[in-house]
Amino acid sequence: MEWLNYHHLYYFAVIAEEGGVAAAARKLRLTHSTLSTQLMALERHFGVPLFERRGRRLVLTAFGVDAVGYAADIFRLGRELTDVAKGRTGSGRDVLRIGVVPGIPKALAYQLLGPALDQDGVPLLLVQDKGPALLEALVAGRLQLTIQNEIPVAPQGTRIHSHLLGETDILLYATTDLARRAKLRFPQSLSSVPFVLPPTGAPLRRRLDAWFVANGVHPIVKAEADDAGLIRALGLGGRGVFPVRAAMRADIDDLPSVQLVGRCEGLRESYYAVSTERRIRHRGVVAVVEAGRTGLQIPQRQGA
Repeated sequence: MEWLNYHHLYYFAVIAEEGGVAAAARKLRLTHSTLSTQLMALERHFGVPLFERRGRRLVLTAFGVDAVGYAADIFRLGRELTDVAKGRTGSGRDVLRIGVVPGIPKALAYQLLGPALDQDGVPLLLVQDKGPALLEALVAGRLQLTIQNEIPVAPQGTRIHSHLLGETDILLYATTDLARRAKLRFPQSLSSVPFVLPPTGAPLRRRLDAWFVANGVHPIVKAEADDAGLIRALGLGGRGVFPVRAAMRADIDDLPSVQLVGRCEGLRESYYAVSTERRIRHRGVVAVVEAGRTGLQIPQRQGA
């Protein structure tokens, strides 16, 4: 059997985390030459490079990215094994760590993650953060999956895979008095009413801005928020017209204080499960991605 030197693997993981040999040497209190020697020994063991030099920087190779993920799992499992042996915790080997961008409504995230929640013995650890931070955690092995509302660009030197889970139309809602004004000559009338929208640059905001331009609408932006729940709360408070995913319309159509203003024709939002290639082996991730093949199941309200 060909044995892996875990000391070498640990040193490599620290180099990757610190962004270079010099910084890792300071953290580990080792000499630069000692750490370089250990790294070269690990690369000889694998037979492929873990880093490539770009100018004065070390950048992970595609295999190096995979190795970082494996290293994180190996050291996590080692800690868990020690904890189990000492009776501090039960086995957590099947924990599924998923990141969700804040722009996706909580209820919709729950719907998208339902297949993973249905897996017996697979506890979920959910993290909410912006897309780039989630991608960084994904390629570093701290997450197995992220749920995003656009196809992300992989960090340089890494590989990720986006699996379509479904898509939904975008509707506009407002409190009753505001909705009456907004519906008079829809969509041109939208230029005379306030809006509550996602922040500039957010995936849904970019799509809405393009739709506004295409329809000659100049929205009056009263407030912006990167959390879908906060947008809804501001909208329900009468602060402006606000977007609602059609997949979630059943949650709002029965509220007496709001009305449908109109549908953003031709505008749809898509949802993706983003993973690294090897992480698709986790049965919880497999369940989420396979369910996505049937598309997002949009709940229909009676008479809709």
